[in-house]
Amino acid sequence: MINPDAPEADKQLLRTARRNPAALDLSGSGAPTHTKRIVVAVVSTTALGAYFVTHRFGSSDRPIPGVLLARIHDALSTAETVIGWGALVAGMATAAYGVLLVTGRARRRRLTERYWAAVRDHVIDPEELTDECRGLLARGQKATTTVMRSRVHRHGLIDKAHNEAALPRQEWELATTLRDYSRLAGAEPGKPAGVEVVTLLQRRRDALRASLDGVERRVVALEKYADQVVEADRRYEEWKQIEELSEDADAVLDLLARTARDDMAVAEIEGLTGQAAAVAESLTTALESARKAAFVALPPPAATA
Repeated sequence: MINPDAPEADKQLLRTARRNPAALDLSGSGAPTHTKRIVVAVVSTTALGAYFVTHRFGSSDRPIPGVLLARIHDALSTAETVIGWGALVAGMATAAYGVLLVTGRARRRRLTERYWAAVRDHVIDPEELTDECRGLLARGQKATTTVMRSRVHRHGLIDKAHNEAALPRQEWELATTLRDYSRLAGAEPGKPAGVEVVTLLQRRRDALRASLDGVERRVVALEKYADQVVEADRRYEEWKQIEELSEDADAVLDLLARTARDDMAVAEIEGLTGQAAAVAESLTTALESARKAAFVALPPPAATA
């Protein structure tokens, strides 16, 4: 973890190194050989170019007998000029590249030195801690993360500014204390040389244990705070739901009023249903009377015979 009070430039450098380790020359290997090759290339190409150019301008302008020989001489002279100037340009370009490379490597070396200084002063690796200390640090980090990610924190219902300032520092103090404890606990001799050493070691261990108990009390306090924040989050969610239900109260009352109108409509519909039933009953009686009258008026064919 990174010290929250570290200079912003150091924190940015550490984050950059995590994302892209190649941005820093942490190994430093291969630089001398590469630099020697560049120097050899600069010297050789520049010397070659200087030779051809000097030889070209210092050559005799005596007429060459014969047309063919004259043309060959002109072609060779042109080739010497091209090669000479090309070698000079290549030498200067290589020199410029070498300057840029040396400058870039110097900058990377400075960044590397800054990186290791920042690591020494502002970074704690979990591998530096004992197993017990790693567990305590993980508990503290979990508690602070719970608080920082809570809804009541994000919405400013608890002291957001104080949390953002104090909790990272609390976490860093935990880490530094646990690192120092781990270093001191690991510095004990494996084989005590005598009774006095054993007694001294026991006193030392008691003192270290007392310091670790103090760290654990701080972790427990952070966990209690996180538990209270979780409970506050639950109450906040409950309050939000009550508020949403309260916003629907007018709609509920309107629906209730419509229900009263529904009761009136039900009574009206029931009256119509009774009328329809009476009509149906009357119709059934009338049809039955008609069937009986038809039977009397129109007896079956067998009876008329």
